[in-house]
Amino acid sequence: MYRTYVCGMLAKGTEVNLDALRLEIQRRFGRPIRTKTDCQHLEERLYEELGSMVSYNTLRRFFGLIPGGNPRGAVLDILSSYCGFATFSDFTFDVHRFQFYYDWTQTIDRDHWPEQDRDALLARIAKEDFNAQTIFLWVLFKLTTQAPVTDWFYWLDHPVWDDGELTKAQLVFFSNSMADEFRTRLAHKNEMETLFSNPRAFRFICHFFADYETIQHGYMANAIDVMAQRIDVPLYYHGLRIMQHFLSGNWDAIKPHAFAAVQHGTHDGDYPILLGRYFCARFWIHYLDFGTWDPQLTRDYLDCVQRLGPHFHCLLGMEFLPVVSIMGFHAPVLQIMKSGAFEFDHRSTWSAAVDSDLSRLALMLAEAQQGNVQVYLGLRSQLQTDFWYKAYRRYLQALCYASDLFVGIQSSEYTESYHHFPGIQKAVSLRTNKQ
Repeated sequence: MYRTYVCGMLAKGTEVNLDALRLEIQRRFGRPIRTKTDCQHLEERLYEELGSMVSYNTLRRFFGLIPGGNPRGAVLDILSSYCGFATFSDFTFDVHRFQFYYDWTQTIDRDHWPEQDRDALLARIAKEDFNAQTIFLWVLFKLTTQAPVTDWFYWLDHPVWDDGELTKAQLVFFSNSMADEFRTRLAHKNEMETLFSNPRAFRFICHFFADYETIQHGYMANAIDVMAQRIDVPLYYHGLRIMQHFLSGNWDAIKPHAFAAVQHGTHDGDYPILLGRYFCARFWIHYLDFGTWDPQLTRDYLDCVQRLGPHFHCLLGMEFLPVVSIMGFHAPVLQIMKSGAFEFDHRSTWSAAVDSDLSRLALMLAEAQQGNVQVYLGLRSQLQTDFWYKAYRRYLQALCYASDLFVGIQSSEYTESYHHFPGIQKAVSLRTNKQ
């Protein structure tokens, strides 16, 4: 049941329910309520039928005839009782249920969405209307399974996706929910090139479904290839190329992209993931030349951590730290993560959990290589595997399997994911052979 007021005060987001209650009262009353006299008659009706008193001035404020705020919860309960509901919460639940049924009966067989209807649905999504979000997923499913890629642009080439109204989590939710459809439809380069012709649609899909499972072959490999035609964000493109070659085990191909990323450098306002890719590029340049760790990298990374808010620390580390940890540089990883500057984001939201668990896996890999079994097991128990969404799921599983190998745990869990990434196997082999 929906709770719409606490301690007599209305909660936010209930205006739609109040509008519905006004309409239902007028339907029950038998005529519109537009005047002081109407409110006086409604006051009398409420007392006659319910034995409860609501002053006509309160009713005038409720119907917007005079200035004033919304009524207290007890008054809304009386008004809801007049409409046949025990409480305003019961009325609200019915409104939401009706909206759900109405939305889906209007949607399930619908093929045409005029601009006005499309924009109205997207506006509801921007307000995190859950009904609207599920309807949009249905629209996306029908598009990606039945329609030409060019037809996707009607929905994806829209300013709602880039004007800052939606959260990163919402965009990741939409793109990852359609993971299998995107992987299937965009497994051919000509389809990806068609998508790339529309920058906003391409960004909606490929920036928020940066799929490590297909980064070697298929959907994501095609996305990276077409990005080479027009490199809009150098750290994004070259960072993905570096990860592609690392995970495939083709490490010799990393260097040109690492040099390009470092040459581009960082800029004010860069998203933390891009900053992490910059540090990853610096690591590979030094490692491929000397096979060692650059101490200046630790100092620069910690300086960057201190300039960011704690909720960005895992975003900064989610690509950089697991790579350098599995490559055997566990001492610098432990120095960074136990410096007191680095903080885990402990939010339970599914998108933040992936960011946190990638950093946690970096720490697990480091502790495992140092033989700290009990610490390792404690960290492993904190992994939130139910929140591992598809773009990163097999990569996370492969890192987890690798860390189990380092600590001496034999398990069949995640074996297939581990063997999906030759570069991770290569890194583990280098470490275990040294031991």
